[in-house]
Amino acid sequence: MPENDRQAEPAPVERRPKKKGGGAKVMFVVLVVLALAGVIVYLLSLLNSKTFFLVPEGGELVVKKGIFFPVGSEIYQPKDPEQAALYTPIELPDELKHAGPLQFEDLPSLNREFAKYLIARADKLVFQKEEKLYLEGKKYLERLRGLTGLEPAQIDRVKSLGADVNYIEAKRAYQEVERTLESALKKFKQAETFGSGRFGDAGEWIVKIETLLKAIRLTKSGAVLKPEETHSAPEVVAPQPEPEEEAPAPRRAPAPKPAPTPGDGI
Repeated sequence: MPENDRQAEPAPVERRPKKKGGGAKVMFVVLVVLALAGVIVYLLSLLNSKTFFLVPEGGELVVKKGIFFPVGSEIYQPKDPEQAALYTPIELPDELKHAGPLQFEDLPSLNREFAKYLIARADKLVFQKEEKLYLEGKKYLERLRGLTGLEPAQIDRVKSLGADVNYIEAKRAYQEVERTLESALKKFKQAETFGSGRFGDAGEWIVKIETLLKAIRLTKSGAVLKPEETHSAPEVVAPQPEPEEEAPAPRRAPAPKPAPTPGDGI
């Protein structure tokens, strides 16, 4: 029996010594994984910080720029106030009322898309008769001139709208001239009638202004003036300064007479 009992006892398990450095390897792997994750987060943050967005928000189209984080953005506000004014929000276009944020890799790409909506707004407003809308349209044009990276067709369209605005401004200036002349004519007539007589050329100015107003009214009616239909107004000639009297030239002493020579009848 004692021998059988000895045979039934399990053999002792041989314990192997633990290898040193196992925990360090795990820690190294963890650090490598964290470093790679950090690099990925950094690259995603850098990429997002260089990204631009057009975001429909609160009934407006807002220009935003990505922040230095894998996701997220903020309103784009350049440090230069003039540049910042180019990217202020505009009224949300109808075609974007149900759209999500539009993403762009760089600023010129955003400018080209943003210009589409600025051009549409300017084209709609600069031909309005209401002064407030007209001035708003002019501001859109001014903003378009400050955007860089536009397509040639967009640049041509901006120039075309600018030329139309020049026409409107020139016509307004022409009409303003007539109002200014009418006001001046009224004042000259009052001066001629009630003046003290200090200025005696009021009548001449009245003739000049009446001649100009006649020409303006004829051209407004579509008539073409002929040279004989215009009357030249008398010109106001500035008095010429009297010439200074020249000092008399000094009298020269008479030259001495030559001495007589023999044989001259003496």
